Amino acid sequence: MHQSSAPAVRSLAIALTAVMTAALISACQKRAETQTSTDISLDAQIKALNTRVDQLERRVSKQMPSSDDSGERVPPGPIKSITFRSGTADDRLRIYWENGKVSSLPCTLEQGTWACG
Repeated sequence: MHQSSAPAVRSLAIALTAVMTAALISACQKRAETQTSTDISLDAQIKALNTRVDQLERRVSKQMPSSDDSGERVPPGPIKSITFRSGTADDRLRIYWENGKVSSLPCTLEQGTWACG
């Protein structure tokens, strides 16, 4: 290499290094902006889903019967005894309440588990 071309090559190398550095920095900045907009988009989607879930929960709660068990189905007071009868035509669970009332619940055997109610 000639001595006169060395400063030109050095200047060219510095210029290329500066251009590459600028390109790398700008590429990193674009990714950060993309990630931020993606995060914002995800946050907006999550908020929209939460709003929709809230709407559906309100809709379902309006259509559900009240859970007030003060009617005839559940007598007030403690249980005196419980009996379970199986192996008959009408398998039943009977609840004898302290106040003298009796609740009789039909039962079925489903997949090895008794279900009464």
